[in-house]
Formats: sequence, C-alpha cells, structure tokens
Amino acid sequence: MKYILALLLALHAALAQTGTTGAASIGGTVVDAKTQKPVPAALVTAGRAGAPPFTRNTRAGGDGAYQIQGLTPGNYLVCVQAGDQYLNPCEWNGSPAGVTLASGQTATGIKIALTLASVLNVQVKDAQKALGQLTKDGRRPDLSIGVWGPRGLYYPARRVSAPAGTAGPQASIPTYSYQLAVPRDTALNFSIASRDLKLGDANGVALSANASRQAFQHATGDANPKSFTFTVLGKLP
Repeated sequence: MKYILALLLALHAALAQTGTTGAASIGGTVVDAKTQKPVPAALVTAGRAGAPPFTRNTRAGGDGAYQIQGLTPGNYLVCVQAGDQYLNPCEWNGSPAGVTLASGQTATGIKIALTLASVLNVQVKDAQKALGQLTKDGRRPDLSIGVWGPRGLYYPARRVSAPAGTAGPQASIPTYSYQLAVPRDTALNFSIASRDLKLGDANGVALSANASRQAFQHATGDANPKSFTFTVLGKLP
C-alpha cells in the first residue's frame, strides 16, 4: 500500500511539473498610440486560432503592463478592450499583435498601441413604453442599432442606460441611450431598424420602410461626436 501511495504521489508530481513547464505566456504593455503613455486597466485577451478555440485574458496594471499565463502552444491574436475611449485593435481594420507560442515559451515586450475612438451616441424616445413590453410570442421587441464599417461588417451599439425622462417640455418621455466606439476620419453607415416596433425620426415622422441608414463620419478636428435621435411610435401589427 505504501508503495502504491508513493507511486501515485510521484506520478502526480510529474504531471504537475509537465503542466507547468508546458504552459506559455505573453507579456508586454498597452499604450496610447499617439502619446505612448500607458493605458491602465485595459482588458487584454489572447485568442488562439483554430479549433477548439482557446482564450485567456488579464487586466493591464497601472503602468499598462500585462502578462497572460497558462497558454497552450499555437498562433495567437492579442485583443484589447479599454472602454469607449479606444478602439479594439482586433476590430475596425485594426492591426492586432500576432504571437506564435511554442510549449513553455514566454513572449515578452508585446506592445499594443491603441487608437483613440469617437463615441457614437443614439437616443431613442419611447413615449408609449413599447420597448419595455413583450411581443405576442413572449420576446423582447427587436431593435437593431449599429454601424456598418468599411469592410462590410456590422457593429451593434449597446444600451448604456435604462429609460430616463428627457429634460424640458417632454420630461415625461422615457428615453433609452445607446453607444458605440467608432473610428475617426472613417466613412461609416449608421443603421436602425425593427421587426416589432414602428419607428420615427427625432420629430416623430415615421421612417420609410421602418428603417434608416445614414452615412456619417467624425473627423479628428470635430468638437463633438456624432449623435442620432429616433422615436418609437408604437408596435407593428
């Protein structure tokens, strides 16, 4: 029995040592592309190409430094999310860092330079509170808000606030806010549509075909980011 126990312990130690030596890692810094200053608290993700997918992530420190450990061998792309202030290099025609790792390899000095973004703001006024009501088949109403990019890819905006009353004479109208970080100096197409809701423009005029698609861009010298306002006129039959 003692011999068997000793053998099991030795086998466990050998397996643990193999797993430790075989693990690879990626380290470096996240900086602002223009100022080269560190970007703290950015979420850094290493994703391995191929199947099955494998990802690990970490947060950059106050000095912008990061290290992602426990990686298996393979080809990785390093993506970074830093709120709406910067663009993720894995999106919007970015140039993500590519790293090829062998078993146990430590790749260091991988600097990720982030480009400043513009924030697209969208307000949706919902006087009838239709967005908060389920459809006949028990779904939340469909409302697609986003941007078509230069490569024909669609980037959905995210809702950033619960409905809040607007200021001024229309203070009782619930208004939803949506945002999306987009590149500057780039021709884009904003899009809004719904299969369940009747939509109107900022003045309440019904949209043709219940959808709107508008070209826009935010130049670097523009003082304010682009914004759109729409109105929910009710539910579709």
